[in-house]
Amino acid sequence: MAKGFYQYYKDLPSWAKGVVVVGGGVVAYLAVTTIMRKIKQAKETAMAMQEVDSANSELQAEIRSGKKPTINNTIAEAISNGIISASNDCGTDEKLIFSQFDKVNNQADILLLVQVFGLRKKIRCVFSDDPRESFMSAYTPPMSLSAILNSELDTTQLQTLNNKLATKGIKYKF
Repeated sequence: MAKGFYQYYKDLPSWAKGVVVVGGGVVAYLAVTTIMRKIKQAKETAMAMQEVDSANSELQAEIRSGKKPTINNTIAEAISNGIISASNDCGTDEKLIFSQFDKVNNQADILLLVQVFGLRKKIRCVFSDDPRESFMSAYTPPMSLSAILNSELDTTQLQTLNNKLATKGIKYKF
């Protein structure tokens, strides 16, 4: 059978042989880059899950030490949805993001928020240069709260957020 393909290729005009070779190269390139992207995505997802798992462990330790969250899962879910809403598409509603953190009062609250937020996708911006945002999908891969905030806020804004949390005695940093 391979001899048949070779014979078929051999009988093609020279321009067609070029098309087959270039087309084969493009297919091979696309296959390799897709595989590499999937491997990188799996690694990033695993690292993001570590953040969520770590927040869960720290939250349990906070609760055991008598420091309970002042918000519940429903409020944490609403905060999470607000952050995603502020992050979707092109542009970021920084004021909405900052206002969501007004509802967080202590370390247990922020750990609960990280846990409830988990990994979420946001609607990507078609003009973004963020490598997590692919033209193959309307959404980003699943990202943790820290990853979303780091993709949406600049260094100064993150510092402002961290300072705002620190005034409430929250040690967690984004």
